[in-house]
Amino acid sequence: MTSPSPPTVAVVHFPSPGHIRPLLPLAEALAAVGTQVVQWAPVEWEEECLTAGGEFRALPDLSDLAWPRPTPMRIAEFLGGLSERLAPWMSEQLGEAGADVVLRDSFASYGHFAARANGIEDFAVPAMMAFHGGLWPRPRGVRAFAEARSATRRLRARSERCAARFGEPLGGPLDVFAGRHGATTFVLTAASLQPEPERLEGEDIRYLGPLRALAPDGGVPEPALAGVQEGEQVVFVSLGTVFEQQPSFFDDAAAALAGPGRRVILAIGRVAPEALGPLPDGVSAHAHVDQLAVLRRADLFVSHAGFNGMNEALAAGVPLVMCPQMFEQEMNAEVVAERGAGVICEDPSAQSLAAAANRLLGDPAYREAAERLATELAAASRIDEGVELVAQAARSHSAA
Repeated sequence: MTSPSPPTVAVVHFPSPGHIRPLLPLAEALAAVGTQVVQWAPVEWEEECLTAGGEFRALPDLSDLAWPRPTPMRIAEFLGGLSERLAPWMSEQLGEAGADVVLRDSFASYGHFAARANGIEDFAVPAMMAFHGGLWPRPRGVRAFAEARSATRRLRARSERCAARFGEPLGGPLDVFAGRHGATTFVLTAASLQPEPERLEGEDIRYLGPLRALAPDGGVPEPALAGVQEGEQVVFVSLGTVFEQQPSFFDDAAAALAGPGRRVILAIGRVAPEALGPLPDGVSAHAHVDQLAVLRRADLFVSHAGFNGMNEALAAGVPLVMCPQMFEQEMNAEVVAERGAGVICEDPSAQSLAAAANRLLGDPAYREAAERLATELAAASRIDEGVELVAQAARSHSAA
């Protein structure tokens, strides 16, 4: 007599590094409790997904897509189009895999509609705060208003087609951007950092803490930290994986932050090293670093205030100089500044970066505030709660 197959959890990713990495700890934990995990992600993520556990399947080639400008309406319209394109394919994939439940990125609404088509529950994980009406920015200016109206009109047509096929509309721009669609949602931070949580009343929102940031140190040396001496200040500079193509920003940061007894580590991503000017003593530029390892040693993080990096810095007790590049990052920066763990640098010239860095490094109150938030984030870790909710839903469907 053969033993019954374990219940299957379908992990549906959105094709962006900053969205895939935060979900991997949940996939790994679900595999560890005996569920069969199947992950859908871009083909280049196969190794990392398999390392987390379970089976890997590639998302379709999306290289023909024109990625949107980082405005809320453009992103919402893009996500609506992506859902309309991928939901039918994803529905077939879930059926073939025998999925019992879906764990998805909130931007991967195609996972929600595919789950609906297969009669199974889905759980959403945003790579940001839980967005609601109080966080949705109003269009500024005549051009932005006209753009918002036209994007809303196109999205409405997609929403109607989705309702005809799946029995549920995509909804308006905020619905698509937030991506919850009524699903239980795991927000990867502490509840105390969620802006206006009362606006989410009536929704099932669970705060699991920043799972990657709270993982144990892997113990692998980070080359960017080689030769750093005890007592040296370490300043880490990164604009993430989307906004890093600004050589002038890194040149200004290098000039502003270099100094005696200080190491400055620039994570420049796709910027060609030759696009930068000569680097001052103590400054090094790297295409990629282990951000968690660097932050564990850093005294200051100069950042665009992306959600993942913000939480990783605070979990390490590191204050931030924040140079937001889009509206969602402006919101993150305001949260950190209000809690006293950083300052916002709206005009990131060399002069203003130097002033902001000297202010934070010279006043221990910023480090103390960041360390208080580190304690809050550590206490917010609820990965077991999230894993049990998903696994129980999978077990219930499998047994039905």
